Amino acid sequence: MKKRRVSELMNPQVVCAQPGMTVAEVERLLAERGLGGAPVVDEAGRILGVVSQTDLVRHSSQRVTAGESGRFFTDVDDYRDIASVAVDLSGSLVEKVMHRDVFTVSRDSSAAVAANIMRERRIHRLLVTERGCLVGVVTSWDLLLVVEESC
Repeated sequence: MKKRRVSELMNPQVVCAQPGMTVAEVERLLAERGLGGAPVVDEAGRILGVVSQTDLVRHSSQRVTAGESGRFFTDVDDYRDIASVAVDLSGSLVEKVMHRDVFTVSRDSSAAVAANIMRERRIHRLLVTERGCLVGVVTSWDLLLVVEESC
């Protein structure tokens, strides 16, 4: 059986988020493209992190009040209830939500190496880089293709 390489499985058309995008913007981007996550890159294309739907859901499900967030504080009893109002977190910036630990592989890495990294790190996507530049992404779904083909 032929060993599959990441270059054969990866998607070179990478949809990226920028650190200044809001959580709501990234949620919309991922939903429109049917993606579970995306790398976060700066204007020069440098990889800063990765954001996933799980990260966004976890962030959005936090119950934060105006008082806890520091957006409203008062000692006046008549206004203290305002501090308990929930804050909408959809305007938070993605750079506050993303994971900065990024795992990469090269195009020449084997599918087995990619699968091993994903399993050990409990992640669903690896960024494919060449000389430090983002050239693609390989996901757990892509690796399932290898399993399907071998059966």
